[in-house]
Amino acid sequence: MKKVIALILSAVMLVCLVSGCGQGGTDTPDDGEVVLEFQQWFDNEMEAGYLQSVCDAFYEETGIKVNLLSQPYADTKTQLQASAVAGTMADIVALDGSWIYDYATQGNLADLGKLFTEIGFDTTDVSMQTTVNGTVYAQPLVIFPCLMAVNRDILTANGITELPTTWSEFLEVCKTVTDPANNVYGFAMNMSTDNATCMEYFAAFAWNSGCSILNEDGSPFLAGNEVFTATAEFYKSLFDNNVVSPGLFTMTDADKVQEFVNGRVAFMPDSVAHLTNIREQAPDMDVVYMNMPSQDGYTGPSYMRANNWACGISANSEHPQEAAKFIAYLLGADVNADLCTHAGGFPVNAKAEPAYTDTSAAFQSIQEINKTTTGKAEFYSLPTAEALMKVLDEDLIMYIDGEYDSAEEMLQHTQAEFDKAYQGN
Repeated sequence: MKKVIALILSAVMLVCLVSGCGQGGTDTPDDGEVVLEFQQWFDNEMEAGYLQSVCDAFYEETGIKVNLLSQPYADTKTQLQASAVAGTMADIVALDGSWIYDYATQGNLADLGKLFTEIGFDTTDVSMQTTVNGTVYAQPLVIFPCLMAVNRDILTANGITELPTTWSEFLEVCKTVTDPANNVYGFAMNMSTDNATCMEYFAAFAWNSGCSILNEDGSPFLAGNEVFTATAEFYKSLFDNNVVSPGLFTMTDADKVQEFVNGRVAFMPDSVAHLTNIREQAPDMDVVYMNMPSQDGYTGPSYMRANNWACGISANSEHPQEAAKFIAYLLGADVNADLCTHAGGFPVNAKAEPAYTDTSAAFQSIQEINKTTTGKAEFYSLPTAEALMKVLDEDLIMYIDGEYDSAEEMLQHTQAEFDKAYQGN
């Protein structure tokens, strides 16, 4: 008899385990309460507890609970890749722009435009959405300009009072401040191919010179692109003149910031989202921001690399409309303003008015640039965007090392690799 009971209990436990393993990211308790999971890195880059307080306020208003799955950016990326393959993505997922095309075309993301219509959310005041083949798959929440952080202490110590605005001025300032004996250099930019989104910083030198790396039909335009070719030549000149921080080819984003906060670099292309971290680690540094210098002689409009915190909804979510309601909540004028205030970014809701309390020279310089500059993020439109940025990164490193005879030869190869990606899509 005991053996029979044991067998019955084992069978019941096995059924429970199997049914439990079959659950996705959404949970619906017995009382009918909807629980959503939100996989993101945003929580790690704001004050502790703030994002949870937003979720709590949403719960009080709607009765929909949102559980935060918070990890650093790199861990979030890894987790999303694994869950996408397994079909177990969280209901709401944070999205880097370079991931959107692939996740969308692989069927991992829901049609946000359709969901917003279903829940009656009016997007009139939403200034930015990310589409793939005409369908909205990602919704930016906070916009972060990606500019050039400047350690003005280094410039002042060398008698430099004006920030450079052209490529030639930038090179001359870098040459003036570089002091290898004291481990001080003009420029540092992460170039590790492990995260080749750094190529967006490289492209920003071209973007702010009126260049586009895409044709009108959205296809890549690298080879034969005079401004982009000149950008590669200018960038190589920084290495030829020994004004870059040692080890740039393997430098990660975190390494770059560490060099800057330790006072070893004058200029660092970076997201303004890191300003809080910079000030925490170097509270006495005189930091300001400037846009990327432009090609000598360029007098057109100003452009900058623009990142954002965006999110999408898993195609496998059991409660897509509730997930869309949470995103719509984050886009409300008051909530979006408060979110931007805490994130140190700029709103997507055109009517949002963040109550910025930061009166520092650093933040004021960011605001001034943001008012007069148009954001660009052309890599977001590319299939396998990260893989293509890695191709460009590797080719640029080879060109700097002399493995290509010219920038045009390098870009001919890069163009061919980009074209292959388009042929497969």
